[in-house]
Amino acid sequence: MAATRRGYIFGAFVSSVLCVILIIVSISSDSWIVSTTYADNQNQDSSVNYGLFGGQFFLYIFATPSYSNLYMTCIPDMNACAVSCKTEKEARLEEVRALAQGYRPNQACVSVTTVNTTDPLQDPPVMSFAIYVSTLVMLFLQLVLSLVAAGLALLNAMKNPTEPVFGLPGCVWTNVITAVLGLIVMMMFGIYWATSGLNEHLAFSYIALGVLEPNRGLGLSYWLLIGSILCSIVNVELIQLRRYLLERDPPPPTIKVENHSDGTIFLY
Repeated sequence: MAATRRGYIFGAFVSSVLCVILIIVSISSDSWIVSTTYADNQNQDSSVNYGLFGGQFFLYIFATPSYSNLYMTCIPDMNACAVSCKTEKEARLEEVRALAQGYRPNQACVSVTTVNTTDPLQDPPVMSFAIYVSTLVMLFLQLVLSLVAAGLALLNAMKNPTEPVFGLPGCVWTNVITAVLGLIVMMMFGIYWATSGLNEHLAFSYIALGVLEPNRGLGLSYWLLIGSILCSIVNVELIQLRRYLLERDPPPPTIKVENHSDGTIFLY
């Protein structure tokens, strides 16, 4: 009986599931941007970390440290996003609107926003709304395609689909596109981080207005995408390795039936 080597396909399914988990954690966690911050009058370093939807801010300026939630807030018509620790939605919108115009809002994590328009900033310390939305869209596309890849791998591990799109060719190309999307997200966000000024102001008023000095960097949530890309590449390699091994295997033996003219029935 010829070997089917379906274990390689099942391995691709397991790797696809891991890819899905890594993408979900990357999207939902709050460590895309992480920073320890300091000031001259601090008892110890403060910290800022946030993801695509929110994060946390630990402030240690006073003897009693304070903890605040951060909220990603966007104003599409101004192409601006920033994180705010204000406790009310309207206050957060006012703060981001002021930052997008280059003005100085109050930094305190309170329920109202007051704006100083007399000493504008040189550059608006905000994140591009277009970059933010593009990152989200491509991440969710990567997630959907990784789910499709996992489903196709499981289907092919159990049976042989007749349509090529549902077979191993479809599984291979789904993984290729998934890896490319992950790479695009990492390159797009990484280049924007390095060139736009986001790595200096963090789109956060406490940093942008010079209250705290940051030691900033991209966090675990961002770097998890490397793992998801590698999982997709591994899937392609496993399927291609199985194909190579099947082509290398000798063909199954065939039984040759001789033609007898005397009409005698032979049983094999």
